[in-house]
Amino acid sequence: MANRFKGEVAIDCEGSRYTLRMDMLALAAFEDATGENALSWAEAAEGGQAAVGDMIEMIRCTLARHHPEADYRLAGDILSEDPGVLLRLFRAASPELAEDGPEDGPGKPLPAPAAG
Repeated sequence: MANRFKGEVAIDCEGSRYTLRMDMLALAAFEDATGENALSWAEAAEGGQAAVGDMIEMIRCTLARHHPEADYRLAGDILSEDPGVLLRLFRAASPELAEDGPEDGPGKPLPAPAAG
């Protein structure tokens, strides 16, 4: 049986609880918004090669399933609150990453974005 590419992470931000969902719809929305290949971007982001604006856009896209009213500002607030949320989303969506990678607790940031 094939693994489904879908993962969810819940986060509290400014007194509210949000559920981010990394699935094919979120990836497609990210591609539409940025023109980038989402899977290639995610791989680069895990290595610290992601622009902050793209990270915020990915968060916005992963909020859309459960919070369609979410905007870029909320996504930025969530990323500021918990810089490690994208890494946890990648791992939740791809169980093989969670099995192979080191344990990271909430709030562990992604490597610093590349300057550019």
